[in-house]
Amino acid sequence: MLALIYLGLAVCLGDFLCRRFYPLVSAAHRCAAAILVGLLVSSWFTYLAGLAFAWASRPLLWGNLLFFATVVAVLRRAGWKRGIFKGALGSSHSHSTTNISVPRPNGSSLADWLLIAGYVVLVSWMMFASFNSKGGKLQIANPEYSDFGPNTAIIQSFAVGHNFPTEYPHFSGDRIRYHFLFYFQAGNLEFLGLGPAWSLNLLSIVTLVAMLVLVMTLGQVLFDSRAVGRLGSFLFFFFGSLSYIPFLQKQGSLRAAIQAIMHLREYLPTIFPYRGELWGTWSQVTYLNQRHFASAIGILLLVLIFLVVRYRTVPRKQPKAQPSAGMLTQGPNALTGTAADIGSDEASRLENPVEAKNDIPSLSAATEAKPQPAHTVETFRATLPGFIFSGVLLGLLPMWNSAVFLAAAAVLAVLFVLFPLRRQMLVLAITAGLIALPQMLYLSTGSGRAPMPRLLHWGYMVDQPTAANVVKYLGFIFGFKWLLIALALIFASWFQRRLFLAALSLLGVAFCFQFTIEVLANQKFLHIWVIIANLFVAFALWRLWRLSLGGNTLPGKFVATILFLLVIPGGVVDLFPIHNTGWSEVTYRNDPLIDWLKKNTSPRDIFLTDRFVNHPILMAGRRVFYGWPYYSWSAGYDATKRDRLYIELFESKDPWKVYHLLKENGIKYVGYDNAIRQAQFIKRPNQELYATYFPKVYDADKYNGLVIYKVPDTAPPKLSALPEPVSNMFEGGRGTGKGEFDSPTGIAVDGNGNVLVADTNNGRIEKFSPTGAFLSIIGTKGSGQGQLGAPNGVTVDRTGNIYVADASNHRVQKLSTDGKLIAEWKGPEPGFYGPRRIAIGPDDSIYVVDQGHTRIVKFNPDGNVLTVWGTKGNGDGQFDDPTSVAVDPTTNKVYVADPRNKRVQVFDANGKFLTKWEMPEWGRQAGFEDLAIDSKAGRLYASSANINMVFIFDLNGTRIGSLTPKPPDQLEGPSALALTDRKLYVLNMAGNRVTVIDL
Repeated sequence: MLALIYLGLAVCLGDFLCRRFYPLVSAAHRCAAAILVGLLVSSWFTYLAGLAFAWASRPLLWGNLLFFATVVAVLRRAGWKRGIFKGALGSSHSHSTTNISVPRPNGSSLADWLLIAGYVVLVSWMMFASFNSKGGKLQIANPEYSDFGPNTAIIQSFAVGHNFPTEYPHFSGDRIRYHFLFYFQAGNLEFLGLGPAWSLNLLSIVTLVAMLVLVMTLGQVLFDSRAVGRLGSFLFFFFGSLSYIPFLQKQGSLRAAIQAIMHLREYLPTIFPYRGELWGTWSQVTYLNQRHFASAIGILLLVLIFLVVRYRTVPRKQPKAQPSAGMLTQGPNALTGTAADIGSDEASRLENPVEAKNDIPSLSAATEAKPQPAHTVETFRATLPGFIFSGVLLGLLPMWNSAVFLAAAAVLAVLFVLFPLRRQMLVLAITAGLIALPQMLYLSTGSGRAPMPRLLHWGYMVDQPTAANVVKYLGFIFGFKWLLIALALIFASWFQRRLFLAALSLLGVAFCFQFTIEVLANQKFLHIWVIIANLFVAFALWRLWRLSLGGNTLPGKFVATILFLLVIPGGVVDLFPIHNTGWSEVTYRNDPLIDWLKKNTSPRDIFLTDRFVNHPILMAGRRVFYGWPYYSWSAGYDATKRDRLYIELFESKDPWKVYHLLKENGIKYVGYDNAIRQAQFIKRPNQELYATYFPKVYDADKYNGLVIYKVPDTAPPKLSALPEPVSNMFEGGRGTGKGEFDSPTGIAVDGNGNVLVADTNNGRIEKFSPTGAFLSIIGTKGSGQGQLGAPNGVTVDRTGNIYVADASNHRVQKLSTDGKLIAEWKGPEPGFYGPRRIAIGPDDSIYVVDQGHTRIVKFNPDGNVLTVWGTKGNGDGQFDDPTSVAVDPTTNKVYVADPRNKRVQVFDANGKFLTKWEMPEWGRQAGFEDLAIDSKAGRLYASSANINMVFIFDLNGTRIGSLTPKPPDQLEGPSALALTDRKLYVLNMAGNRVTVIDL
């Protein structure tokens, strides 16, 4: 009951504010504005009040008490009580504060309300079909499950946790970098008594319906037609993509097509292979997953409606008029401004947004100008409150949905250029900027922020984003709407065209910029654009429907019907997966673990656990140190750094180090379950350490063998490191211990059969016996003589000397068998730049791949340069980032891996080009492609870290087949090869281990 009272007060507050600052076109407009503004303002107020009471055990209790008291005090104002039932019932609506009369197009308000009622039913079904609850379990539709992982965690962190100051539940220990306020409000409603499904769905329903009402209202004020507004809002459910065409083409008959649609469980994919195109990105799934999106769009539409009303009331420039300084004479529908605000007659003046009767003779009834009322006067200062209020609303958006704020900035910037009232728009922009800037800085800066890509990014998700490919992509995803938009722009007035140009800026933003770590997030700009574009589509359909050709309207009606039917099929088909898809269930109450967590742990406690999407720990309102990595990465956190720390906490055998890392990161509990014990990314779990030094506080096989250990406030007595195990090269594992690796990239075999591995990121060479046992470490990380920065290639000559290509130090080092420095080679002018691989020929010549300078350098054993060949390019004898060199000891032919050109090139010992082979599987970046030659068998082996297999060729370039290890072993990013005694050693860069394949 308290939750409903809270919502009622929030809506009343929104109504109070909107009626003070906005001209309201209709009762529906008033209700929608009250809902969206009330929720936005109440969410901010309650959150900030709760934040002020962060020291309390229940901050939301105090935040809500302050909200109730403040809103009741505000609403007791006599002015609001007198006007609560007035102002939105006639055909022309005014407000004493705004002093603007807004004419409405003719038509039935009953039809509007019937349509809105239909929206309520449809949207309610959509929301509850994708998210519901039953018997203490949340039922999340499978397409929404991934997105709801962080969202439900945020909701619960407020509803039953204590997330003040706020952190991301899937990446604790750092400030939140995700626009969370909508989900905060859902958590607040749950705190006040609603269940989580009802809290989120109720907010989602009222905000999405309110947004649709505002689409309808914008259509009415922009095109002076109720029909355009209704149809434009209805088209929201039909994105217009042509995805239905290839889908229907695959069906053998009409009956098969109907059956396929009725049982469809996945949203229609597009024809493009890009990320997100298989998920139904261009369907309603975006609004089912991103529940906060519609409400933010609604705020933008509310501001646009206000601006359109204001622009419509700007009079045509009257050359003979003599306005006083700072004032213009106008009618009550007009907005007064200075001459500078109005601009030149051609560049800035506003005509009525509907054409006069003689402009388009065939549609006179729809475009007659309204009679102008008597003149009034309004000062510039008097016009500012509505603009300031609009700036406040937009400025509050970044923590609600930052993409919509950026979209608003783009649209309003173009409006500033194309329309008058520039001083007022400047005030709006300054207001919004002052409020939004701290939020944007908070979300986008800080030490835990991942490095961001370049701001300028052309092409959105389109591979090879030529103009033709971009046009093809846009043509497919918006389909026949483009034709209708073109017709609408022909019919439209210059006012309407300028507004369309402002909206069109969103396409430019989507295809020219990247504001987040994942460019797929730019889809939001396209969704906002199509909502506005739908009004122009509706306008074209409405004009065609009324088009008279020789007094006959049937042809126009026929064309309008056909085009409408071509637009909607995809949206109709995509409604069926909402009904047909399966559920995933997540327990949120009446659960032993959740009950134990609520009773025995603090709401602010952080857990080190498996990297899960959802878990009872999150449903209990607690936070995890590192949840599902995609959530952290996509929110902009430095997931790579957290990965390393996470692995160390679950693998390190040093209890003193583990304890202090746990304390430094605020971790109170460690949850060990089978997912950790058997994880691929945890090579040697250290549960023995936790069992030895940390008290066990919970143990339950029901939760995948979960055992919870508590991190004590003071260090356990007698902390001492457990014996550090020594790994063999076949087990490996990521780390700095003996036999462990960190992204190794080079391997070689000496004359005794011992294996040397270039442990690249650890800056060392590790030596193993032929059986894989660890023997020794050569080198230490650094840039001094004998030290290694990032060893890549390694090889051994017949006397046992070791040659190492040290890529980061741009040199080759010659070491003795025991690792002492013999010589250092910097390479011929201009010196090495990232040397990658080394090979030794039958005459003891040393060949080095100088990757940075796209060349091969040949030395004698004393380090004298014998020859150099290669330049950057794709011609014979040219290279593009060569990665490996191998020499046939029988023929002395030199084989060079040229992966960016997708080929192997063959030379004689002096660098003369002989031939080349194609390698179509190559070509991707960071492949670390390598070659190895077995001259006795006449075979060449070729690998790539991007391809988990090794290809076999004869020495004439004929492909024979491929190699993989015996199951269950498998390759994990093979980065280097070495041959000995009919065995092929494969170094797994991603797996941090060595695989041996018998030949």
